[in-house]
Amino acid sequence: MRKSRLSQKWRLVLVGAIAFFLLIVTAPISYSQNPGNLPTTTKAELFLLAQTPTPQLSPSSAVPNSTKIQEAAVTIDGKTLFVIKAKLGEVPPKERARTTEEKIIRIAQDSSLGIESIKRVDLKNWQIIQADDVLIMAVGPDDAKAANTSTIALTDRYIEEIQKAITQYRKIRTKENLITGILEAIAATLLLFLVLFILNRFLPFVVNKIGERLRQQFSVTDNQPLGVMAREQMAKILAIALNAIRIFSVVFIFYLYIPFVLSCFPATKSMGVSILSYFWQAVNLIFKSLIGYLPNLFIIALIVVIAYYSIRFLRFFFEAVKRGRFVIRGFYPEWTEPTFNIIKLLIISLSAILIFPYLPASSSSSFQGVSIFIGAIFTFGSTAIIGNIISGIVLIYTRAFQLTDIIQVNGQRGKVIEKTMLSTRIMTPDNEVITIPNASLLVSDITNYSATIRDQHQPLLLKTTITLGYDLPWRKVHQVLVDAAKQTEDILSDPEPFVLQTSLDDFYVSYTLKAFTNYPEKMPLIYSALHQNIQDKCNEADIEIMSPHYSNLRDGNQTTIPANYLPDDYQAPGFYFDSHKT
Repeated sequence: MRKSRLSQKWRLVLVGAIAFFLLIVTAPISYSQNPGNLPTTTKAELFLLAQTPTPQLSPSSAVPNSTKIQEAAVTIDGKTLFVIKAKLGEVPPKERARTTEEKIIRIAQDSSLGIESIKRVDLKNWQIIQADDVLIMAVGPDDAKAANTSTIALTDRYIEEIQKAITQYRKIRTKENLITGILEAIAATLLLFLVLFILNRFLPFVVNKIGERLRQQFSVTDNQPLGVMAREQMAKILAIALNAIRIFSVVFIFYLYIPFVLSCFPATKSMGVSILSYFWQAVNLIFKSLIGYLPNLFIIALIVVIAYYSIRFLRFFFEAVKRGRFVIRGFYPEWTEPTFNIIKLLIISLSAILIFPYLPASSSSSFQGVSIFIGAIFTFGSTAIIGNIISGIVLIYTRAFQLTDIIQVNGQRGKVIEKTMLSTRIMTPDNEVITIPNASLLVSDITNYSATIRDQHQPLLLKTTITLGYDLPWRKVHQVLVDAAKQTEDILSDPEPFVLQTSLDDFYVSYTLKAFTNYPEKMPLIYSALHQNIQDKCNEADIEIMSPHYSNLRDGNQTTIPANYLPDDYQAPGFYFDSHKT
């Protein structure tokens, strides 16, 4: 389906080329051999021209600089014969040039007028160029002064150029030249069809060959999705490159074909020459610009090379620091990557600042305006972004946390899975990913459960608190809690767990069990197992874990002192009523 569409597009291109060719060939390329009555110069017209006062060439009558006369060229078939630089009375050079071109063409189209009939006629201070009785133009003292020569010499030069132009005009419009032009146009059109056909066949062939080579180099199987993706991306890139080359080639070929065909026929030759001249002027301008830009390009290349090798040296240096081959006192290995990125950014920014004045059109107002606009957008629209970036840098150098650390911030506990210049991401024990802006982290209290293990090489201390009544011996409680901790997996036996009595309240004693572990990422599981073991050990020791406040009906005469503190013959006293008379 796609191939048929491509073929249809190329058919349209070929039909357009044929239509253009037929339009040019069938254009009115013939010229009239008898153009009709030509304007002739009668004796009365020559008499009136002779009565025209001669302009005074004194400095007082000079034309002011503010009203400088615009020059005009006399052009036949795209070729400039001469340039008119002065007015004739009140007639400007542009109007004189247009009138002269029309009369030369009319004379050239009249085969009854030979070029030998073109002659110079003296008339007072003027020189008249005419063919028989046909006035072509008049040359005055102002023309001679502008050309820095005499009136007669300038007129003879004009006559010579006019004769050459008329001869060439008639020569290229002969039937033989017209037939030659048609044959050249046909040959160019056939060549166009051939080139378009080869282009349509050759480019897909090249792309297919490149695709086969890529498939051989990147052979993939069904269980390698990344390889399949890479191959598909390469295929898309090749397709885009093919279309770009095809479009550029077609445009370039038609840009050469159209002016060539136009230049094959006298009626459109000037148009073809103009189109082709525009192309070569553009190429010449680009070439001259490139040549003139070479010194700046050399400076830019030098700056880029210095920046590139500076970054490579920094990468080598910081890699050595990271691996411990080069030690800097007070500089931690985890600082190497961010420090390298910051210095690299500074080098790139400094290089861009140095390169900017050497860029093309860097001094133009439009270029500067765009730069100011972008800078304003960046300044006013990225305040929060800059704040997060600076906060991220501060967090790096304060060593608040690192990747894989277990931290707690803003009531959220989890593992650090990503650190960027803008935000930090943590994963909670419930597999929830939380993204926290660096600016928020900087003003928050951060608890790091992994720092002591990594930096101080000391285990993490876990703690849990239970409350038991005063009727339980505290030594027994201590032993039960320590045994429960030792039986818990991932709790270290060295250093040993211990118990602190943190408070003596009205109804109970608070016992805080503290134990050590090297696995902060397992804290929820360790706490759960520890609590289970505490329950088991308390039950085995006949210790009832009660709520802090409870109601109980008991013999008020019975003491609450533990039995092992009482004598063996101790008996609870009976009820005692104190009665007396008043």
